[in-house]
Amino acid sequence: MGTASAEAPPSTGGAAVGSRDVPKDMPVKASRPPLRERFQFFPYGWIRTDATWYSAPREGYSNISLAGARIGGGVNIGPVTAFVTIEAAQAKGPQLFDAFIAWAAAPRLRLRAGQFKAPFGLRFNAPDLVDELPRAPLSMLAATPGRQVGLEVAYDFWRWAEVTAAVFSGIGQNREANNTKIAFAGKVQLNPLAFLQRGPQLLLVASVFAYHKTNGFTPTVTTAFGFDFFHGLPSSGASRRFTGGGGLFWRFLSARGEFFYTYDSRERDTDGDPFTPGDPLPQLIGAGGYAQIGAVVTGQDKDPATLLPRLASRRVRDSAVELSARFERFRIGARDVVGNGILATSAGVNWVLLQHLRVFAAVNWQRLETAIPEIPRATSWGVTGGLAGFFLGRAGRGD
Repeated sequence: MGTASAEAPPSTGGAAVGSRDVPKDMPVKASRPPLRERFQFFPYGWIRTDATWYSAPREGYSNISLAGARIGGGVNIGPVTAFVTIEAAQAKGPQLFDAFIAWAAAPRLRLRAGQFKAPFGLRFNAPDLVDELPRAPLSMLAATPGRQVGLEVAYDFWRWAEVTAAVFSGIGQNREANNTKIAFAGKVQLNPLAFLQRGPQLLLVASVFAYHKTNGFTPTVTTAFGFDFFHGLPSSGASRRFTGGGGLFWRFLSARGEFFYTYDSRERDTDGDPFTPGDPLPQLIGAGGYAQIGAVVTGQDKDPATLLPRLASRRVRDSAVELSARFERFRIGARDVVGNGILATSAGVNWVLLQHLRVFAAVNWQRLETAIPEIPRATSWGVTGGLAGFFLGRAGRGD
């Protein structure tokens, strides 16, 4: 959303202004644009509710939950955007989600400061709510760094490439998980087919995120059904995340995939206090990725920027339906422990009823390579469906 610029009035010289003549030597003051043109406010928010039914031998569950809710907004003042959101429906109650100021310092140069998503990968920086499937890949949940407070610099090489670098203080939404001193992030995104006006668009992404924990923990990773796939461990030292992948978008089709690699320092708790340093242990290593495909079966084109079908209008008769599927595999372990692995497949359908309203359903199947106490056997499956409403008044790329 940009601001409207006021055009300079034409030179009047000695011409009449209104009903009075103005002498040539009297300057004519240009009227200031209205306040609504200098300050453009926009809302942001979304809410999603879903129901899940899960089945496994000798146990299972069903529930209805408010899966997420965010509310906030921002203001554009020329090249500067201020943006704030709060997330609710979390176990810890409402918390500050995004709070940053972005500045378009030059035609292709952008700066951002505050709390926001780290520049990492392709799927992580897309809005969670508009993905073809209602749950993010497990491999991404295990590898992505979350939101922290820091400074980001991004530069666009026209339409062909974008380079982003950021530094974070270790304070933010995920401070309890990482307890970092300082973190660095870097991302390169290429669009080699940008010259094609109506042809397919190919996005290639590579990124890294590195930080140092002090008396922190490795991440706790959960499956799509909410069970712990890996419990967090006491940790002090270096942690690194790498990802590479991309997406192909052409008309009604979209195909995306990413590979993740993670390193996390570990330690043995020697005194019963996880907040004091322990004995170093071999690094925890995770590797895996996902491949996902979507097709809009009602004919609309897919928008790579928002991951939504382009609707002709806000009428229900112009609504869109898309089908999607995903395959993923991820494994995590260390030299001194037996690793846990998971293989999962998902298939779903979205009915984008209106521009800001979506109905979705998906079926999920997963197989654990190492059984965990919560699941008696290695395979399980479930179904999820729900309703989502949202605003796409996003401040920049990502949510």
